Amino acid sequence: MQVQDVITYNQHIVKKIKDKDVAKFFYDKDYEILLRFLRTGPKTIKEIEEAYRAEGNEKSDKTLYRYIRTLEEIGLAVEAGKRIYTDEDHRNKSVSIFMRTAIVFFDDTLEKKEEKKKKKVKDSYKAFKILLDMLEEDKTFTEECIEEVLEKVYLEGEDQAIELIQKADEKVFQLLLEHDFTDINNFIQNLGWLIMIYKKNFKERLTVC
Repeated sequence: MQVQDVITYNQHIVKKIKDKDVAKFFYDKDYEILLRFLRTGPKTIKEIEEAYRAEGNEKSDKTLYRYIRTLEEIGLAVEAGKRIYTDEDHRNKSVSIFMRTAIVFFDDTLEKKEEKKKKKVKDSYKAFKILLDMLEEDKTFTEECIEEVLEKVYLEGEDQAIELIQKADEKVFQLLLEHDFTDINNFIQNLGWLIMIYKKNFKERLTVC
């Protein structure tokens, strides 16, 4: 049987998720299977149904269509085109195929300002200040400045990591194929720190403190 996928959707490389109500679908046991399975490329409903069955979470095609429509509405999945095939009677037929709107999704919904209100986070900045003061006898750092520098470094590194991933080749995405949503987030954040360590002089940034 001859098969050809005709893709009409231009998939993003990386997409930031800024809505908590959207991010929660990656942590939902039913939708997570679908989002994870679609990472390997465009799929038909029949293939998706088989993927759920393989994980012991069997769903009807009606339910799976509902899942896909929900993900389409919030911008995580899309009907990407058609799979054209020849049946046993040599007749051309087609079926819809679905894919993620991006190869990599990054959860940008964590509200860092709210996290910093927590006592344990504030205590961390107090500890940073004490330890940094030990490095420079004639200088006193401030918690507010340390917090500001870390926030800028974090955000700048994150943006540069995403920009770098946009230019990556297929080998990188194959290596990340088994990573779940949380793993991908950690990967991007760690990559951001590595980039900043490699490219930036942190001491110069902290001298203003």
